[in-house]
Amino acid sequence: MHLEAVTEPAKMTQQTACEWLDRARELAKCGLEDVRMMLLGLRPKSLEGTRLSGALRQLAGRFSLDCGVQCTFSMSEREHNLPEEVENELYRVAQEALCNVRKHSRAASVCILLSYNSGGVSLGIKDNGQGFAPAQPQPGAHGLGLPAMRDRARNLGAKIDINAAPGTGTEIRVSVPLSDKTSKKRSHQ
Repeated sequence: MHLEAVTEPAKMTQQTACEWLDRARELAKCGLEDVRMMLLGLRPKSLEGTRLSGALRQLAGRFSLDCGVQCTFSMSEREHNLPEEVENELYRVAQEALCNVRKHSRAASVCILLSYNSGGVSLGIKDNGQGFAPAQPQPGAHGLGLPAMRDRARNLGAKIDINAAPGTGTEIRVSVPLSDKTSKKRSHQ
C-alpha cells in the first residue's frame, strides 16, 4: 500500500514520498527476516524417514543431476544417532554450501564428508572452484549464505571453519560436540 501511494506523485510532496518509501523498505526487511526465521525452524522434508547420511547422499545425487557439477558423499566411521536438531542444522548447512557452490564457485566437483568420532560429528563440504577471500563476519549481516551457516553452527554450540582463498576452492567444516547422553537420547526416541 505504501508503494502504491508513492505512484501518485501529484498527491504528495517529495518528502512524504521518501518517508513512504523508507517505511515500505523497512516493512520488506522485517518480512524477509520473519520468513528467514520460519525457514530456519522447519525440518527438511529430506530427513523424514531417513538418517542424515541417507539425506546427504540424496542431496549430493540431486545436486549432480541438477547442476552438472560432480558431487560425491562419503562417511567415515559408523553412523551415530544424532539429535533431530543437529541433523536438521547440518543438512541445512550442506544445502546452503551447495547453493553457494552453484552460484559462486565455478567448481567442477564438490564432496560432502560426514565424520563421526567419540566427541561428536563433523560435516565438511569442499569444492575445487575459484575460492574467495573470506572477510570477517559482519555484525547484523543479512543473507542466507555464510551468515546463515555461522548462525546454524552457533545454535548447535558447534565450531565452523571456512577455508578459502582465491584460486584454491573452498572448504566449509562444521564440528558439533556431542555428549554420550545427547546421542543416546535420540536412539531411545
